[in-house]
Amino acid sequence: MSNQKGQWIILSGLILALGLVSLVILLNQVTSAGYKVSVAETDFASREITEIYEETVRTSKLVHAQGWDDASMSYFGDNMSKIYAAHSIFLEINVTNQSSNIANLNMHYYDGKVNFSLCNRKIPL
Repeated sequence: MSNQKGQWIILSGLILALGLVSLVILLNQVTSAGYKVSVAETDFASREITEIYEETVRTSKLVHAQGWDDASMSYFGDNMSKIYAAHSIFLEINVTNQSSNIANLNMHYYDGKVNFSLCNRKIPL
């Protein structure tokens, strides 16, 4: 009888040890997954892309208020491309007047990691 009690104690200890090892592995994976998710959020250039888009819309509305000029928007796109090229980012912006109150925006952003394209976006002026 005492021999069986010893076996149950050893078996219980083994099950407890396996449970603890499983729990430690699970917690380790949770923390590393959380870290990877948070780093992925900062690696994606969403704020920068949003700022470029908002500045392009604001400039389009200013150009429209002064009388639309395709040369002014082309000049804006060229200057933005040159500014971002100094930071090793490829940026191409094309804004054309589609009608009296709508402009058409095409934007391409590439920084070596993120390749983002926005095609035929309508901007209300």
